[in-house]
Amino acid sequence: MQILLLALQASLREQSGRASSPDDAALVKRARKLDDEAWRIIFERHYPRLYSYIYYRVGDASVAEDLCGELFEKAVKNIHRFKSRDGGLAGWLTRIAQNLTYDYYRRRKARPSDPLELNESWLSGGDDPDRSLLNRESTDYLRRALQKLTPEQRDVILLRFIAQMRTSEVASIMGKTPGAIKALQHRALAALRREMEALGYHGLI
Repeated sequence: MQILLLALQASLREQSGRASSPDDAALVKRARKLDDEAWRIIFERHYPRLYSYIYYRVGDASVAEDLCGELFEKAVKNIHRFKSRDGGLAGWLTRIAQNLTYDYYRRRKARPSDPLELNESWLSGGDDPDRSLLNRESTDYLRRALQKLTPEQRDVILLRFIAQMRTSEVASIMGKTPGAIKALQHRALAALRREMEALGYHGLI
């Protein structure tokens, strides 16, 4: 997995912003009036990353789908409580996702045996059998390496690269400054590289 490439892509996304889409304030105003079109935009904009975030937390596709459905039910019921802060609507929805996954494991009183199973769509193998084999091997190394990181390191990688959140949004969710998040992300990527190399993987990460 080309983690450094993902970091670059995240940086480019952050620089380009989301100016082409309706802003949070306008969407929230319409959503509070139960405007179907506003909720459709919110759903289409946020569902993919929220589903991925929950999936990598719980490791079960059907559970992730159920929790995502519950997430948007809660969002509709509580949109009147939304307040604009650093992190905006994306941060607010991700906090709901975090709470749902915490509640999921609290109800079961157990931690996931393998919460960080990684989807091979992270790796583009195409139709080349040799490349596909390499991708599966890389995915396995990455999965094992992520499990060795600290909770904060895993969180910053999941939030930045899976939930596709900006540095300022991650900072708000994790209760840190943007500068601290950038430093944590740098350390997390370096630690991930070390762990993968320690496991015997020496490809590009």
